[in-house]
Amino acid sequence: MAPKIKMLGETLLANGRFRLTLTRVEVIESDGAARLMNREIYHHKGAAAVLLYDPERKIVLLVRQFRLGAYLEDARSSMTEVCAGMLDGDAPEAGIIREAMEETGVAIADARHVFDAFVSPGATTEKIACFVARYGQADRVGAGGGVDADEHIEIIEPTFDEALAMIERGDICDAKTIALLYYAKARGLMDYEAN
Repeated sequence: MAPKIKMLGETLLANGRFRLTLTRVEVIESDGAARLMNREIYHHKGAAAVLLYDPERKIVLLVRQFRLGAYLEDARSSMTEVCAGMLDGDAPEAGIIREAMEETGVAIADARHVFDAFVSPGATTEKIACFVARYGQADRVGAGGGVDADEHIEIIEPTFDEALAMIERGDICDAKTIALLYYAKARGLMDYEAN
């Protein structure tokens, strides 16, 4: 049985790109135990991510870019990730098709939704709709690189095996990317005959 939540209050701490609040709630567990929680919550808009994969060439398309939050926590200067972005009011599939073109220059007709994931549910409302989409060389119709002034995106196409090795070496440490790559491995997406 799910706990009952009683909202006690919310104080706005910042309202820049996203809202940051101090949120106070009472949580009443199924056994009747009650506790108070005071948490800073980062209110992030919905997002989507897609693993672009080519089973014929046994490669995946990833992007590399600077991420300030990761950098501040001692990550490498650039993160290697699947294509992802905020939905900006779009439905998840439409949003990720747009993001794929903007970030990678790849035109995909559709993407298959495989799971949703909360990024850090104790501190942020961000939920990412995760997709996979097949692509080929002919689908690279644009330059990619992003459209926002603060974006500088490098496109890489490692083999699927190399992408998995990058996880083991710590070269890929982004959770959505790791989850989608292991999803592809578990589902045999790179087995060309099965696709």
